[in-house]
Amino acid sequence: MTLSVKPDSPRKSPITGGAGFRSPSLSLLQLSILLAGMAAIALVWITTLQRITFERAQAVTAAMRSNANLALAFEQQVARTLKEAEQIAAFARQEYLRDGKRLDLRHWVEQRIIRDGAFTILSIVDENGDIVTSTQGASRVNYADRDFFTKQRDSREDSLYLDRPVLGRISGQWRIPMSLRIRQPDGGFGGVVVLSVAPANLAHLHEGIELGPADMLEIAGLDGILRSRLIGTRPTYGLDQGKHAWNLRQATQPEGAFVDDGGSIDGVTRIISYRTMADYPLMITVGSDYAEVLRSAQRRRTTYLFIASGVTAALAGLIALFLLLSLRQRAATEALEANEALFRATFHQAAMGIARIAPDGRFLEVNEKLCRMLGYDAPELLERTLFDLADPGDRDGARAFLKARLTAHFLGPPPEVEKTYRRRDGGVLWVCEALSIVRNAAGLPDFLVAVVQDITARKDLETRLAHDALHDALTGLPNRIMFQDRCARALESANRHHGLAAVLYLDLDGFKEVNDSYGHAMGDILLQQVAGSLEHCVRAESEDTVSRFGGDEFGIVLSGLDSPEGCERVALTILDALIQPFDLADGIQVRISASIGAAIHPRHGQDPDALVAHADAAMYAAKHSGKNRFRWEPLPDAPENRHISTSRS
Repeated sequence: MTLSVKPDSPRKSPITGGAGFRSPSLSLLQLSILLAGMAAIALVWITTLQRITFERAQAVTAAMRSNANLALAFEQQVARTLKEAEQIAAFARQEYLRDGKRLDLRHWVEQRIIRDGAFTILSIVDENGDIVTSTQGASRVNYADRDFFTKQRDSREDSLYLDRPVLGRISGQWRIPMSLRIRQPDGGFGGVVVLSVAPANLAHLHEGIELGPADMLEIAGLDGILRSRLIGTRPTYGLDQGKHAWNLRQATQPEGAFVDDGGSIDGVTRIISYRTMADYPLMITVGSDYAEVLRSAQRRRTTYLFIASGVTAALAGLIALFLLLSLRQRAATEALEANEALFRATFHQAAMGIARIAPDGRFLEVNEKLCRMLGYDAPELLERTLFDLADPGDRDGARAFLKARLTAHFLGPPPEVEKTYRRRDGGVLWVCEALSIVRNAAGLPDFLVAVVQDITARKDLETRLAHDALHDALTGLPNRIMFQDRCARALESANRHHGLAAVLYLDLDGFKEVNDSYGHAMGDILLQQVAGSLEHCVRAESEDTVSRFGGDEFGIVLSGLDSPEGCERVALTILDALIQPFDLADGIQVRISASIGAAIHPRHGQDPDALVAHADAAMYAAKHSGKNRFRWEPLPDAPENRHISTSRS
């Protein structure tokens, strides 16, 4: 224990508060030794139990946070899949209303109009429930008794409806039907467009998931019916699970986390995090095996209890020895010094920083761990105050916090706070700090004991996770979530200033051939180079945003436009940039192009989803009309559509 005292000066004992231990009588000596030993044993066990409780709580909290991030990422994948399904259904409905029974959906799969393999079963059902055309060919199947048919027939909402898993009448396999209402020109019911997806495919959308044998990933409807669940590698779907704890909580709390005993499923206790999807009546639930999460903490608990028992036995032995030798004052004094030496060794070997602090904030005593954490030598730190470790702008707040803590009374362990210290080199140290108050006989604060744990690594991890949740991992561009936020801001600014904003939806032409010819590693390099080119093409003076939606699809928000021609100029710049050769690794040079669709606010929509849908449709039109071109999404009352293309070799 390092103290800033002179070797020959009497020092104050932190236990007795006296100056140099001098026993006036034998009984007082024995009582002092007994109380000191009991206090030391109590401190060891209080510290040990607090540490065990803290680590268990930290493990559960970390698991809840990790599950919440996983649920958020998985929600994005599911939402994107359902948006694609809705776009495919809307496009099929549009073509059916135009071509009627002449529409042949089997050619759509052959011509790769439907690019997602999960939605290759697509059918048009007329108002009587009979199949008009299907990607599976002609069929006499009738769907008039299916829930998705009656739901769309009796409702006038133009939205995708997700039914519960059923045994498919065409595929003969369990499927989740998704339907969109067909509205006749007179407003009457004209049938439905129905797609289907295998339940297992929903739970495998997020390729980065690695579930343990008892970990759980689940998608369920707000109607209480399970759409898909994975426990380890075991899939389940179609069950009524309205009595599960997370389904009951969702009715009043859209998202949350808790520990569930597993009684409603398989008896396995899990740490549950759930969230309700924003645009669809679904909820995502992620569960981690409670025993597996706490396995490391349990091992450390055994170690801590073993150490505490050993220290207790040692202290008890010392107390007995001191009492036996208390007939001689010299032996009692030597025993007390040995006890203090053991306390100092424990103080300095602790895994956390510990300091004794005066009520005015001065450091009275610090252990070696705290010195290493802050980068100071012990004498340097003892010349400073607790407030010197705070940022200059936060020192008044630190003084107010210490004053409030000195006047507070806590029944039990002191509350822990997360805060920052400034290291000697100026760096920031994030800590979890617990301040205990030691009071004198009059009940006034004598000194404080600060127990400090370095949590900088955890804070850095939280910062990285927050960044990753809003950015694409491969290109570093904003992802769809940030795109939606930036687009909403651009539309708000356009409304406020009576200006224009636009959305570009871009799909690369020839990217699949690069992947097939040179492998996914070269494809990833190409996507990174394309991302850099797109960022150079947008206007530097405006708050334009380039985002990657996934695969070879990108979205761009153009804000502060004076006219639609400004959007066209950006699109032409992109087309001109992307037809230039791209030099990949190992001397590989490739050429690609892009098909770009555009939608402008307020002409094509008032919200981001409407603009993206219009721009996506325009992109498909550009691709089907020859690729390497830019198109606006036409409207019934819009002027003649403008076709713009480039053909650079």
